[in-house]
Amino acid sequence: MTFSDKVEILLRRKNWKKTEFADKLGITYRALANYLSGARNPRDIIMKKICDELEVSRDFLLDEKQSLILDSEERFLHNASEESEDTDRAMDLLKDARRIFHGKGLVARDKQSLFNCLTEIYFDAITKEKERER
Repeated sequence: MTFSDKVEILLRRKNWKKTEFADKLGITYRALANYLSGARNPRDIIMKKICDELEVSRDFLLDEKQSLILDSEERFLHNASEESEDTDRAMDLLKDARRIFHGKGLVARDKQSLFNCLTEIYFDAITKEKERER
């Protein structure tokens, strides 16, 4: 997992925007974007600030053999083929689903029915996709 991947995931976990993070580091957004794109490497003092803010070691951030343990939402986002409007909608759906399933607005039976509906929609779409491929 790359330096950029790790930073972006850790920022999402902290619910920080890149602009906010750049401010915390005392650098411009453009400088942060250059670090994340690999166009430039952060100076030692900035790398220390990055590590301190994200609560990880320098070795961890720079070692591409070391990865974060991702939850299912992070795996989805990390492995998504490309960023798109549908990817954004899917993330919104996940947030809404978490709120609905963890909330008290629906009883357990209704939550199960909702889950069954979502599952049915998914399998229906898969079946139709396979039929189109034939």
